[in-house]
Parts: sequence; structure tokens; C-alpha cells
Amino acid sequence: MPASSGQAPDLPVDQFDVWCPVPLRLHPAGGSAIDEPARRWAIRHGLCSPDSVLAHTDVGEFIAAGMPFITTDAARAMTCYAYWTFAWDDALDTLPGGLGKAVALTSEANRVLYEPVTHPVPANHFLSSLREVRHQLESCLHPDGWNIMRSEHAHWSGGQLWKAALQQRSTPPGLGEYLRMRWVKAGCGVLAAFTAPGAGYPMSPAELYDPVVRAFSHTVLLPCTIFNDLASVFKERAAGQAHVNLVSVLAAEHDLSTTEALIKAGELYERLVALMLRLQQQLLSDPRPAVARYARELPQWVAANLHWTATSLRFLALNRAGTTAKITIPTITTRDTPLLTDATDLTPPPYPDLAWLWQHLAE
Repeated sequence: MPASSGQAPDLPVDQFDVWCPVPLRLHPAGGSAIDEPARRWAIRHGLCSPDSVLAHTDVGEFIAAGMPFITTDAARAMTCYAYWTFAWDDALDTLPGGLGKAVALTSEANRVLYEPVTHPVPANHFLSSLREVRHQLESCLHPDGWNIMRSEHAHWSGGQLWKAALQQRSTPPGLGEYLRMRWVKAGCGVLAAFTAPGAGYPMSPAELYDPVVRAFSHTVLLPCTIFNDLASVFKERAAGQAHVNLVSVLAAEHDLSTTEALIKAGELYERLVALMLRLQQQLLSDPRPAVARYARELPQWVAANLHWTATSLRFLALNRAGTTAKITIPTITTRDTPLLTDATDLTPPPYPDLAWLWQHLAE
């Protein structure tokens, strides 16, 4: 995946050549039509200012490419929610009062999703805006879909605290803990939970959490987190947070140089994508219609993630003390075949927190 050198002594990469077997597809409404009302909503609620990086991150483009089959109302609601989660993620890094304050505010936020709307909400722009976006999400989801979504949000909020706790350590976590944290913190479960009900075909909990379906969901969304880490390490180095990144974790785990760790992360990405394609073929013939459709549609996140990472200010700029500094990340190009691995080699990697996924391949 990393190809050629010359970026900097510690990050010697000029280009990411990425295997993407999923064609990019946008929602019929278009990314800007989905993004603009959500962006205005986020500004109105004080989640970002009009001149901030977040306000120009094109979150709606990300949702439009990752979920091109959901309804337009669901896409706009999900984009408002995504703006909220990005603002929350950014705020936790600088929240006065440290981790204790973050835990308390997280508990208040989860209460907003679980308590009746008549209960009072403390005066806080995060809490008031979350209550409003809750109504938007509920209005476009089947009750079972909303209940699963709400549960996954609570799981995600715990992942945010997990990442914040790891940032307070002076050394990287082990690979196993990092992978467990990353799935939760990245909101992978939330995206998986929203895909079907947002498109009008709710999946039951038994279907969504079926072991093979869940393994498939991991093989779609974990590669997105891996590539996000590959691109984010450039920004995180500038912000002093790069020790909580897959590249740094792999380097510490195996005593690798940065370049070697980038390559190893790229290998994990490709092996997961190869497994995704095999599990997708299994599920496309599943007798449960919702499961088969989910297998067709969820992989759009792979293409969406690459597209958004290559173009969004979320990765290309760093906000620091009210100023915006440009971050140089490698050029991202896509290819039709793997670069670092053999797609037919379905041997599990030597990491228990990933190897379990390969157990769900059909004989």
C-alpha cells in the first residue's frame, strides 16, 4: 500500500496505492444536498463555527457515498448525527476537567437517548442538539432499528472514553486492546446498525448480530479504520497523539520502523478486504432477504472511506489555537488488485482479535 518515499524522515511515504474492489457510488440526492442542511444545523447548534474545519469537512459526502441506498430523510438525519459525533470527538480532546468531566458528560448524553423527552436536559449545546437529532433519527427508523442504533451509540460513547484513556498513557496499547477499542471508537457498530433500517428494511437483532453477519460487518468496517489510521497518523503526529494509532501500535508490538509498520498495516487492510469479498459471497445467497441485501450494500463504506479520506479537510488540515494548518498526506490512488498480499490466501493473521473473523468462512 505505501509506495515510494520522500515525505519526511519519520513518515517516508508520498503515495498510498490502495486496493478497492468496490465502485464508488453516491446517494441519488447528491452529497451537497445532504450535507448543506446538516452543516447549517450543526452551526446553528454551536457544534462548529462557519469558518471551522468541521464546517467544511463535507460530512454529507461521506454519508452519501457510504449509504447510497438509504432514504434522503435518513441520510440527512445521519449526517446531522455524524456532525454531532465529529464535534464530540474533537471536544473530548480539549474538554476542561479532563477524563472525569468527559465521563460525566458522556453519561448525560446517553441519558438523552434513553430517557423520555419530557425529562429536563442540562444547559449544554451537545445535549440539546443530541436530543434534536434523536428525534430526526427516530422519525426515519423502525422502532427496532432505533433501539439497536441507540444501543450502538452508547457503545460508541464508551469507545470515545476508552480512546481518551489510552491517550493519557505514555506508551502505545497492545495490538489486541487497540483493535478492540478502535472498532467501538470509530462507530463501526453504529454504521452497521443504521444501514438496513435507514434504507427501509430493518434487520432483527438476531440477523444483525448473527456471528457470520457480524464477522462480515467487521471485515467491511475494520479496513476503513485501518486506512483512516494510515492517513490520520500524519495529522496525529502534528498534534502529538500518534502513539494511539495502529501504525505506532504495530511498530511498538513488532519493533518496526514507521515504514515497516505502514506496510504491515496495509497488509492487514488487504487481508481483511479479501475476507470481506468471500464472506459477502456467502451472505448474498442467504435465505434471509434483509441479510442478503445488507451484504450487497454495506461494502460501499470501503469506497466511501477512501474517497472521503482523500478529499476531506478532516484529514488535510489541523485546527490549532484557532488557526488552520495544512497537513500533507500521501496522494491516494485506488487499484483493482491487492499490492501487498495474495487475495486467495485466506490464512488468518497471527492476532486473536482479528483471526476469529476467518473462522466464519464456509467449508
